[in-house]
Amino acid sequence: MNKILIFVTAVLLLAGSIHAEVLDKIVARVGNDVILLSDVQKQMMQMRSTGMLSPDMNAYVILEQMIEQRLVIQKAKEINITVDQARVKTSAERYIREIKAKFQSEEEFNRELAKMRLSHSDLLSYYTEILTEQYLSEQLFNKQIAGKVFVSETEMREFYTAHKDSLAFKPVSWEIGMIMREIGVGNEGEAEQYQIIRQILTRLNNGEDFATLAREYSDCPSGKEGGDLGFFRKGQMVKTFEDAAFKLNVGEISNIVRTEYGFHIIKLEEKRGDEIRARHILKLVQATQADSTREYALMERIRQEYLNGASFAELAGKWSQDEETAAGGGIIGEFAADEFPEIFASILSATPVGGITPVLTADNVLYLFSMIREIPQRIYSYEELQDYLRNFLTRQKQMQAYDEMIEQLKLDYHVQIML
Repeated sequence: MNKILIFVTAVLLLAGSIHAEVLDKIVARVGNDVILLSDVQKQMMQMRSTGMLSPDMNAYVILEQMIEQRLVIQKAKEINITVDQARVKTSAERYIREIKAKFQSEEEFNRELAKMRLSHSDLLSYYTEILTEQYLSEQLFNKQIAGKVFVSETEMREFYTAHKDSLAFKPVSWEIGMIMREIGVGNEGEAEQYQIIRQILTRLNNGEDFATLAREYSDCPSGKEGGDLGFFRKGQMVKTFEDAAFKLNVGEISNIVRTEYGFHIIKLEEKRGDEIRARHILKLVQATQADSTREYALMERIRQEYLNGASFAELAGKWSQDEETAAGGGIIGEFAADEFPEIFASILSATPVGGITPVLTADNVLYLFSMIREIPQRIYSYEELQDYLRNFLTRQKQMQAYDEMIEQLKLDYHVQIML
């Protein structure tokens, strides 16, 4: 709790509620604004209490920072930059809630504020002022600098050529191949569920009650409610299901609808504006243990073919269901040891170059991985660093432009330092 009290005390200092007498004087003029010695002292006390004052930050450094902030605020106001006060208030209130949450109760929080003659209104005013200045600064930066700084391809390549040996090295990595197959539903299981849903549709067409059959046969939790899904709009359901439901007239029953979940029969109960209320009966089409055993046996045969000398690339092209990587021989990329998928990391780390993992399972999908080749530590290529270089050089140029803007503002606003 002491840390919280220190923090609140620091806020109190900045809010101007400290009553200690200070021998004051003007230490800087920024346009028509002045900075007092007491302002600098309060800023230093606040930074020290929150651990933000480093040993090399003396009063002159703090004063320079305060001058810079005053310049930015004055310039922002001069060019009529405004902030959304509703956003400021929302953010300020959020900060106060975060402080309050550190206390065991609101009563304790209020007692501590009262001890230091600080009210909720004082805190709100403090954060409102700080956030207003912050948002003004951000908008000035975006308007005057961020949108006007560009880095060319030539600049990035020149920087890369000059500094590539001093940039981070890409660690030892491995090119990994993958064969992936989902545990699909066999024809027998799908056919069985289809026959059941057809029989249900026949009974509905013969006049039996939809809700009663939903309670008896639906594999969806809504079956307990007679299949009632309530009201929904477009975009809330699986598209195939949704398309069929929105085409129905009130009271109409659909034909059999196939989705990724299985077979549905839908009845439209009600329309209300852009919403509809529908019931459905679902017969899930799920992989069985027999399906899993069959697919696993296939993956074991593929693995054995590789161990017998078959090409991994050819096996991936023939058997992998990941179409994107299968077309490239199953190669999924280069990975350093700390980049291996966490779920398979220990097995991949133990697999030698040229080796293949056991059949692995995750989320109803089977995998085989092969460590195709080891790639020694090397310098990153320009293409690998392109995004980093663009961001780094853009930020560098923005900071240079910002410093130049501050120096010009010091001249424009006739800054005088008297510390």
